[in-house]
Order: sequence, then C-alpha cells, then structure tokens
Amino acid sequence: MGYCVTTAKGAAETLKFNMALILLPVCRNTITWLRSKTKLGMAVPFDDNINFHKVIALGIAIGVGLHAGAHLTCDFPRLLHATDDEYEPMKQFFGEHRPDDYWWFVKGTEGWTGVVMLDSMPSGIHITLFVVVYALFIIHGYYLYLSKKWYKKTTWMYLAVPVLLYACERLIRAFRSGYKSVRILKVAVYPGNVLSLHMSKPQGFRYTSGQYVFVNCSAVSTFEWHPFSITSAPGDDYLSIHIRTLGDWTSQLKAVFSKVCQPASINQSGLLRADMAQRDNQPRLPRLLIDGPYGAPAQDYKNYDVLLLVGLGIGATPLISIVKDVLNNIKQKKEIEEGIVESGMKGNTRKPFATKRAYFLLGHSRAGLVQSGLELSIIPDQRVGVFYCGAPGLTGELRRLAQDFSRKTSTKFDFHKENF
Repeated sequence: MGYCVTTAKGAAETLKFNMALILLPVCRNTITWLRSKTKLGMAVPFDDNINFHKVIALGIAIGVGLHAGAHLTCDFPRLLHATDDEYEPMKQFFGEHRPDDYWWFVKGTEGWTGVVMLDSMPSGIHITLFVVVYALFIIHGYYLYLSKKWYKKTTWMYLAVPVLLYACERLIRAFRSGYKSVRILKVAVYPGNVLSLHMSKPQGFRYTSGQYVFVNCSAVSTFEWHPFSITSAPGDDYLSIHIRTLGDWTSQLKAVFSKVCQPASINQSGLLRADMAQRDNQPRLPRLLIDGPYGAPAQDYKNYDVLLLVGLGIGATPLISIVKDVLNNIKQKKEIEEGIVESGMKGNTRKPFATKRAYFLLGHSRAGLVQSGLELSIIPDQRVGVFYCGAPGLTGELRRLAQDFSRKTSTKFDFHKENF
C-alpha cells in the first residue's frame, strides 16, 4: 500500500498529538495557577491561549483532511482493485475475501466512528458533543486495520494525561460553582445598556484586579455560564461586575433584574437601581452562581512601575478594577510611610506593589489619542505596562506604537491585549 499508508498514519499521529494539545489552553484553572504562581509566563504566551487554541484547531482540520483523504483516495481504491496476488499479504488484516466496495469500510467500527466524528467536530464546542468526539476518537484509535497489538495503538498514550487534567478541571468547576452562590447587594442599570451587579464575596474568594469570573443565572438559563471581568478592587468588601447587553442571555439577565429595580433618585446614578441594604421589603432576587476567578493578561499590572490602561466601551471594566487597586495601593504606601499603619500588620495583610503611576484612556478609539498617552507615559529607563481591552480594530496599531516607542526611547513598553 506504499505511501498511502505512511501518509495516513503520519497524519493520524499529528492528529492524536493536536487532539491532546488542544485541551491544555482551555484548562482555565491550570493556566491561572501557572500564570499566578510560576515564572512560566516569561516563556509561555498565556495571553494568547485562545489564538493558540485556534491554531491547534487548524492543525486538527489539516490532519483530518490528510488522514481521511489518504484512505479514501489512495488506500481503499488500491485494496478494492488489487489482484489476488496483491491482496494475499492483506488477508491477515482485512479477511479472506477482498472488500467489494466502500460500504465495507464505512460499516466497520473504524469507518462509522470516523464518519460520526467528522459530523460532530464542527459542533464539538458543546460539552456533550465534546465528550462524544473524544470517546469515538479513542474507539477509532483502538480498532485499527493494520495494528493489532495494544502497545502499537498509541491514541490512549497521547490523550491519557490531557483528558485526565481536563476532567479534573470540570470537576473542580462543578464543585466550586455549587458552593459560590452569592447574595446580591446592589443592582443598577446605566445608559448604554449596562447592568451593574454588586455581590457579596464568597468565603475564601481571593482575586487580583484584571481577572474574571463565570456567571450563571438559573432564572435565565440553568446550564449557560458567561465570563465577565471583575470591576471591584481586591480590597473592596464586595464583588462587582458590569455587563453590557449584547445578546439574548445578557438581555434576559438585564430584564430579570430590571423588574426588581426602581427609578433612580436625584442623588443616585443610573436609570434604575435597587439597593438591598436600604429596602425594607426586599424583592425576591434571581439566584446567581459564580465560578472563578480566572487569570487574564491584565492581572500582570503589578509588575510595572508605570501603567498605560486603554479601555474602549465595556472593555474598560477590567481596567477600572486595576485603577481602584492602584489608588488603594498608593494610599496604603502613603499610610505606611507616615507611620499610620505597618506593612504586614493584622488587618493590613495586603503587601504593597511597585506601581506608582497609572494613565487611563477611556472610550477613545483614535490611535492619535493613544499615541499621546504613550508619549505622556515616557519615563527614561523604565518599563511601562500597556494594557488594552476593547474592540480588536485598535490592537495592531497600539502594538506597533508600543514597539516603535520602545525602539526610539529608553522606555520599554510591554503590550498586553485582553481577550475580549
């Protein structure tokens, strides 16, 4: 069967490797731990985990095309048209009687598992189909035409560790979300279809500005979870998120909470508000579950003395938390210097960090204004962290400007793009 088999087998091996590798970028707990607790972020591009996931998916598509193409256009036709003498060495693999047509291959376990996988893969993002695809992939890799010894069937070797890691991730998520039901403290609806939710902090919930949580509201959908950046600072006694209504789920969430709100008074911001602490007859509120926190590029802001934060529209939400934390940090350092409090004393467990200055550009979409922000943040022989969250249109221009200013000045600008 010559090069047909080598092409199909080679593509299959790359496919096994990529099917194992594609699980790693979606292991959010693992990535958050590696980002926060290790120095691997200097070498591993954790900020690009979604793009990395897409590249691996493209590799899988190419592997599937080569593997299936080699079988359908080369291997199988050669078997179907082989002479008796040519087929003789193949009897031990395909039986005494030569296959009559393509249906012989399709109806076998190797065939129907491959067909079902191909049909399921475009929709494999759903967890049920995801499990089906990997189960079929393992079965397909076990019932091989030419390899009968178990140690030559390598699919399980590739998948064992990544699948186990991903299964643990799912178990951790299910366990944690069930115990992180939060109490709604305040609800506000602002112009621009923005919903603000202030919640109680679950016991033991610790996070860094720039991180995000997944939110579930059973009143909208029992099984849907959606990610939102945390807008409160770690030092706040509450947890807050701001949600812009852009789709069906967020629109329904806003509608559900709007029912318990009243028009804002003259001294209050927003269009509608509901402050649970100030209401005697508290309405029945929808139940929220949260899962997290998870790491994001913006959480690395503590590594820089100077920050340039650029947020467009609702993309400003993770940056608001950073600004709050920087202000709290500056205040804490000032109190330590004046002897009001001592670093590390009881009641002041947060250790001050290096950031001394932050520039915040909010709502601007023109690169010229961003360039002005870069010029403003130039400090000789310093590293400036540039954090951008917003529409992708400005990403390339902002990255280019950061690189240009790094070359032309003694200030080094490190660009970070939030996956938004």
